[in-house]
Amino acid sequence: MDKLNYLLRGFGFKNISDYLSSLFRFDSLKVWLSFLLGGVFEYTGLDSVVLLAFVGLIIAEFQTGIKVSMQVNGERFKSRKFGRMILKIGTYILIISVLHSFSTRMHIPKFLGFDVNPFLWLYYSVFIAIVFQLFISWMENLGCLGYKETKSIAGFILRKFNKWFEFDGTKNNGDN
Repeated sequence: MDKLNYLLRGFGFKNISDYLSSLFRFDSLKVWLSFLLGGVFEYTGLDSVVLLAFVGLIIAEFQTGIKVSMQVNGERFKSRKFGRMILKIGTYILIISVLHSFSTRMHIPKFLGFDVNPFLWLYYSVFIAIVFQLFISWMENLGCLGYKETKSIAGFILRKFNKWFEFDGTKNNGDN
């Protein structure tokens, strides 16, 4: 911490507390949030409603996961888990943003007269896979909390999609 404070003094701040209070004052917080949200909408290629639903799904999965760990597993809440959720949101948004950049900013020649953009396919595939994984996890968490219907929904979806993917570690080779 002393090294960080030393570095910040070189930029004119007293310490980390002075830096953070300068950075996140209420009026500057509004500017940062509008800048951040505007950038997220622009660089992910997601509509504001879709992005808010996506973040809402992450938060719902996180919240139910915390409840499962506390109520079912008897664990205490650890603040590290909140940081993990923030990092998860950031990582997902970064991946989606990079794929969106590739899909919109790269010139890909036509193939047999058709516009074939593999990055656009990858963008949608990855986004759908992330949403699918979050939704299944949320349904499983709700099932562990006693909502039996959600466990059935998650099981049904996993059985259907395990023909192509290995979501739960057991790929179905088409025997069903």
